[in-house]
Amino acid sequence: MVMLLAAVLIVRRRARPGIGVAGSSAGLPAGRCGGRGDGDMVASPFTKTPEIDTAAAGLVAGSRTKKAEEHAQEKAEVDEPRLGGKTAVATGETGIAGPGHAAVASSAMLMASGFVEVRGKAKAEVLGVPRLSYGGTELSFGRAEASDLFALLSTSPEGLSTQNILDTLWPDDDARGRRLLESAVRQLNQVMRQASGLAVEVKFVLKTRQRRHLAAAHFDVDYWRFEKAFIGAGSAAEESARLAALQEMLALYQGPLLAGRDALWVLPLRQAAQRQAVDAAERLAELVRVGDPDRALDVLRLAVERIDPYSEMLWCQLMTVQGELGRQLAVRRSFGLLQERLAEIDAVPSRQARQIFERFVR
Repeated sequence: MVMLLAAVLIVRRRARPGIGVAGSSAGLPAGRCGGRGDGDMVASPFTKTPEIDTAAAGLVAGSRTKKAEEHAQEKAEVDEPRLGGKTAVATGETGIAGPGHAAVASSAMLMASGFVEVRGKAKAEVLGVPRLSYGGTELSFGRAEASDLFALLSTSPEGLSTQNILDTLWPDDDARGRRLLESAVRQLNQVMRQASGLAVEVKFVLKTRQRRHLAAAHFDVDYWRFEKAFIGAGSAAEESARLAALQEMLALYQGPLLAGRDALWVLPLRQAAQRQAVDAAERLAELVRVGDPDRALDVLRLAVERIDPYSEMLWCQLMTVQGELGRQLAVRRSFGLLQERLAEIDAVPSRQARQIFERFVR
């Protein structure tokens, strides 16, 4: 009898949903919490949502105990899509759409890059780990100065003045910096010329009105598309156009800008792109929330996983939608994950976040 009771206790202990530790990533903690309309959205890549243990079956008469049924219900409510090559669409449906809304994207589509190579152009990916390819073949530079110059120019379609480039990349020695700049331009042109097979007269790094810039006729940069979509999302008159622009931003954002580079000039641009991506997720979720709240949840779950796991604004919006759907266990789970994420940066949930949690969990 004692052995049987011990077995039951062990099974129940193992049946408790585990709370894993998310991988750390750079981000900015949000200071305020609340829905759109209560104030401006505040923002800040990949974190894997911890897998939730399923409940063990009860030992009596082969049926589930009440505890096991509660855990099964919690898994159904809190089951989230996971990154890292495994996609579990929470709703089991495709498309983020509702009455009066154009189809936007499924969770899997939002996770996949929306950046498709254009024939005759080099494909430059800088949202995430930087990659440059042409015709499906990845390109690389033999010299650090060429790689640095390309990274810098990829963040500015209009280009930068020579002095601005020197001050950013080689500030200590103007004469040496100019030599490095010319060497970098030559190698960029050489690498692209070999990849494309174009004539020696073709220039891939141009100089227009004292500004150096990548030739738009030969380069397609995901960050340029991202910025254009950001402007479109704010200026489009039609809701369908805003939805499409927001969708494109989330599809393009595959990670921090120029991930892996720690130069000081990168950091403010990286933080700005992250804030724009967070804002896009919030706005997209708000637009589809009335017609299809489950799909709004998909957007928000992906945002706290891939864009900014420390943004209280995203977590609060996620808990609010879950609570309005009557999913108290999901709210509890999300609040627990928020606590874990903030603990990684020595912070705790704000009073507003706790109020949202307490509003739905009695």
